[in-house]
Amino acid sequence: PRLCFHTEAVVSTQSTGADATDDVFTQYLVELDKPCTEGYDFFTTSKADGYVLDIYRRFEKESGLYRYKCYGELTSVDTDTAFKVYCDLDYRKEWDSYCNDLRVISENETQQNIYWRVAYPWPMSHRDYVFIRRSKVFEDHQPVRWCAIGKSDASSTYEEKKGVIRVNDYEQTIVFQRTESGLGTKMFMHYFDNPGGALPTWLINWAAKTGVPQFMTTLIKACANYKK
Repeated sequence: PRLCFHTEAVVSTQSTGADATDDVFTQYLVELDKPCTEGYDFFTTSKADGYVLDIYRRFEKESGLYRYKCYGELTSVDTDTAFKVYCDLDYRKEWDSYCNDLRVISENETQQNIYWRVAYPWPMSHRDYVFIRRSKVFEDHQPVRWCAIGKSDASSTYEEKKGVIRVNDYEQTIVFQRTESGLGTKMFMHYFDNPGGALPTWLINWAAKTGVPQFMTTLIKACANYKK
């Protein structure tokens, strides 16, 4: 069903990010309990060993691409490990075969500015991203919630690389929470990526469709091998 609940909340937290009342985090946190899929169409249920996800998508006329929302559960991964693996840049370079380069450009108490280079299959050009990531652990919320928000830095002047296409329209937000059993992780993910260049929109949409399940499978394997 296409449900949307408009809520206001003040969240008390032990923070790795900005002020506790930051509405940027709140709008994503509420998605775990009250999914907002207004304007989105149900796309598919993706289920494999270790996870199950209901995937919704919304067509963006300007780009010709889809924006995605995913709701589901990592059935065998504890939440603390899932969040650490998701946020650990050095470890991602080990488990993500498409990750050519990934590092922090600068950081402060509220955010990280990150450079990320992605290897596309030949003969396509590689892509790179400069994005801002803000993360926060909401320890005063029961159950505890983990949230990371990533979005392209439109004001970035970071040097572009020859032969690499800079992606300027990217968003990925993820929220994790322990399941009632404590053995798995309830999750919400919001995702949009416009890789630019001369790629046809049908190819980009196909890659997004297959990319979410592939990402989840790889993430779960990475969690199993993570040294806490």
